[in-house]
Amino acid sequence: MAETDLTARTAVPRPPSFDVLPRQRCLELLSATTVGRIAFTGRDGPVLLPVNYRVVGDAVVLRTSRSGTLAQLAGADAEVVFEVDYHAPTSRSAWSVLVRGTARVVEDPHVLDAAEVSRGVSWVPGDHALVLAVPLDRVTGRSVG
Repeated sequence: MAETDLTARTAVPRPPSFDVLPRQRCLELLSATTVGRIAFTGRDGPVLLPVNYRVVGDAVVLRTSRSGTLAQLAGADAEVVFEVDYHAPTSRSAWSVLVRGTARVVEDPHVLDAAEVSRGVSWVPGDHALVLAVPLDRVTGRSVG
């Protein structure tokens, strides 16, 4: 058996590395998809929900019903965590971006106009008159692979 054959069969795979993503890369990844998760402490404890969203200016913006679970955030100045991620099992690679901040009701007409464009993005039918924004002040990300 040739030495190269033995080396190939006995080589120890390199362990995956965790890397911190620069802010600009985090913002690119946030803008590349339309589904994320928002987590907050609701009336009955921790809540984690998938949501459609859009990055508008310096915020993650999402539309919801005034009577839905996310309506609890309206006027509450609630701290939230918004997350998007991706993983590729075959290559054992993944990334995750977190946005931490206070969810606020959007009243700025320019942001509302931009959010109106995203109305067709929602996977859930119904009224989505309440527009919430999470500022992109605290953005972090990691990748593995």
